[in-house]
Amino acid sequence: MTMNEPRTALERARSLLESTTPLKADCGRLCGALCCKEEEGWEVAGMLLFPGEEAYYAHQGAWMELLDSALEFQGKPVPLLVCKLPCPRRLRPLSCRIFPLFPYLDKDGVLSVEMDVRARPLCPLCEHGLRGLDPAFVQAVQAAGQALCEDETQRQFLRLLTEHLEEYLWL
Repeated sequence: MTMNEPRTALERARSLLESTTPLKADCGRLCGALCCKEEEGWEVAGMLLFPGEEAYYAHQGAWMELLDSALEFQGKPVPLLVCKLPCPRRLRPLSCRIFPLFPYLDKDGVLSVEMDVRARPLCPLCEHGLRGLDPAFVQAVQAAGQALCEDETQRQFLRLLTEHLEEYLWL
C-alpha cells in the first residue's frame, strides 16, 4: 500500500465515488436538486452516515448538522447528516455519493446494486432504472459496496440498511 492509498474500507468506498455521479451532466437540474433540499412539510431529510464517517463531519461548520436518526446500529443511533446550505461536494457523505443507488446485501452475503427505494418519490432517474445512469457510476457503486463488504462492521451495517430498506417495500 502506498502513502496515497486509502486505508479503510470506508475510505476506499468514498474515494471510488469522489468524482463519479449518476449522469455525465448535473442530475440536480432535472429535479431542482430535491435530494439536496429540505422540503417544507417533510420529515427531516438527510443522509445516514456509515460507521466511522461521523469523524469526517465533527467540525465542518454551518453547511450541515448532525442528528441522531431513529435507526440504531451496535446499540447507538445512526448519525444523520442534514445539509443546511449547499455542501462542499468533496465532503459529501457516502450515502449521498451513491444516491439514487444502494448496494443491497442479502442474507447470503450477495451484493447487488439497485435503485434505493427511498429515491423513488423524488428522483426522476428511478423511472429509467440502472440503464438510465452512467455505467461508470453504477460500477463505482458496485466497487464501493464490495470494498465495504471487506470490513465486518461495514458489512453488518450494509446488511442492517438492506433490511431497513426492505421495510419500505411493504409501505
